[in-house]
Amino acid sequence: MRFRPAAAAAKWAQSPLAWSLLGFLLGRAATFGEMWPFGLAFAAALRATNRRRRAVWPFLGVAFGLISAVGIRFALPYYAVLAALWLAGEKPFAETRWVWRLAIGCLILKMPLHYLLHPVPMVLVAGVAECVLAVVSFRLLYFAVAQLSQRKLAFVEVFWLLSLLVMAISLNWRTGGFSLRIFLFFYLIVIGAKVGGLGVSCILGPALAFLGLMLGESAATTLLIVVGSLLIGVLRKFRWGPYVGAALAVLFSVNGSATPASIQLLLAIWGAVWLARWVSPLRLKHLARIIPGTQPFHDREKGYGRHLRRVLDQRIGQYLTVFEELENTMAGVDDPIIGRQLEGMTEFLQTMKNAFAADVQFMKHFEEKMLNRFATEDLDYITVIKTLDGFDVFGALKEPCGGRRFCQKVADFCSGTIESQRYSVVSCNCLQDVKCGFRIAPCPNYKLEIGRAKVAQEEISGDSQVTFEIAGSKVGILLSDGMGVGLRAHTESSVAVRLLERMIKAGYDLSMAVSLINRLLLLRNQDEMFVTIDLVVVDLFSGQLEFVKIGSAPSFIKRGREVEIIHNHALPVGVLSQVDVETARKALKEGELLIMATDGVLDVQRNIVRKDEWMSWNLKRLRNSGDMAALAEEILAESIEIAGGKIQDDMMVVVARLVKKDWEIDAYRRSKFSRERFNA
Repeated sequence: MRFRPAAAAAKWAQSPLAWSLLGFLLGRAATFGEMWPFGLAFAAALRATNRRRRAVWPFLGVAFGLISAVGIRFALPYYAVLAALWLAGEKPFAETRWVWRLAIGCLILKMPLHYLLHPVPMVLVAGVAECVLAVVSFRLLYFAVAQLSQRKLAFVEVFWLLSLLVMAISLNWRTGGFSLRIFLFFYLIVIGAKVGGLGVSCILGPALAFLGLMLGESAATTLLIVVGSLLIGVLRKFRWGPYVGAALAVLFSVNGSATPASIQLLLAIWGAVWLARWVSPLRLKHLARIIPGTQPFHDREKGYGRHLRRVLDQRIGQYLTVFEELENTMAGVDDPIIGRQLEGMTEFLQTMKNAFAADVQFMKHFEEKMLNRFATEDLDYITVIKTLDGFDVFGALKEPCGGRRFCQKVADFCSGTIESQRYSVVSCNCLQDVKCGFRIAPCPNYKLEIGRAKVAQEEISGDSQVTFEIAGSKVGILLSDGMGVGLRAHTESSVAVRLLERMIKAGYDLSMAVSLINRLLLLRNQDEMFVTIDLVVVDLFSGQLEFVKIGSAPSFIKRGREVEIIHNHALPVGVLSQVDVETARKALKEGELLIMATDGVLDVQRNIVRKDEWMSWNLKRLRNSGDMAALAEEILAESIEIAGGKIQDDMMVVVARLVKKDWEIDAYRRSKFSRERFNA
């Protein structure tokens, strides 16, 4: 079997033995020769990000490390803090809560016990200092442990750097001028310069110098680290720049003439520089994406801003269509808005403000999975946004993919990774002279076939109908029947249909939208004028139907020879000042029919009280052909025939059916259409 270093490194980073070794080394690492805060900080970071069962071996490693450093007797105060951290509840808390737990444990448990074992006032001073160092160390370790525990982006690289830092803290092997600690410090500085340039190296160098000072390094060594980090950061772009920077740093920090020890020190630093040159650029790119101040991190954050603006622009555009429709609706109203009407409009605007503040959720966890999976690709950005359907994935390569269909590879990965949905390429841009950008979205299991038939008593029908997409996987079918016939009925029903469609698309609460339409109809008409609302929202993933029926005729679901009736229990819109909106949920399976009709279709049987049962019996005899429009025409024609050919009211029938979707063919068509449209 082929050995895979990356897979082996990832497995080792998650192994209990590796975490135990880290705990052991941190447990025995001392600052100023008499304080051991790192083990406690590591234990707190583990418990802040893991449950007890995952922290067993690292805790044991810290415990044995403390024993090896101070012996059993003086390790007891530290064990008291470890026990308190271990017994902390399993419920996850914020990072700040764990900071307080660690600080209280050090001050309330560890310091008094230590004083009892060694009653010297200096113990109290050292205890406070140790508490501060433990809290600071926890802040730094928390980020690394969280990356590792949750297998976030670059967790293998973070483990590798954390291991090197732990070795530098706890091991100080010296021979002549060679120091393992200085070797590792400069290795980390060169890595920082390669990842983030001068900015990262200038931050990392002083931080490591201060750490070295706490660990007992001399002032000359501290100066060497600071100057070396600055010069290596400045000269990093030149091939021999880091070597020259290291040599100048040694020259500036060593007093007097060159000695064998200083030459050995320079050779050790050059060895660290040489070793850092062999680090894979892919590993450095992973690290750069999680380190603030680097260009990849900036590109990733810029992607969030770009898509946040896109979502907000889309939302604002939807709101503008609502306002435009309101303006058109109110154009013919001469009377001023007073009293109750003004209150209603104020309520509407307040609800609009609340809806506008909708949260845009970026799913960084899924982004990191994709960045790990496609680490070898030269990605400009990849962004995952949570939607009503699932997730939308936006991404781009820095260079054209050359027809490799990279976007389809991402879609295939999403289909096997993100929940249980199928994902397909909605749009892509594969031109040769620009970035290769793409958008990937869930591919519904079904599509909806719809047919409609209508007839008017006069020239213009008072029945209005619209079918619209709410999200990528939801379709709304909306019917409205205006009171009476002719132009006035048509005007009122079309107002209700257009406004309700726009408000639903914009994400307004359904009850609020219907309430607004009700107020507008009362405002537009001084005399009694009402409309019905018959809405069904179809989920193309599950086939779930959500009905909202206000004053409308019954709807029907034909399941083979059986027909289910969905009734209405509310008065039409425009009758009362308040409207109660109730929803009903039903399931529609593949091949079953949904039939919606206005009351003119059922009222042809004027002598029958239960017109819905008559319609149900009539639909049982209906043959389920492949053409939905033909079925709608057949139902309408039969009603007209029963009425003796007379049309006494506007009549409309809508028939819909779920059909299994061939998502691969559909994905190909959509992406092909997107490319053709872009090239045009």
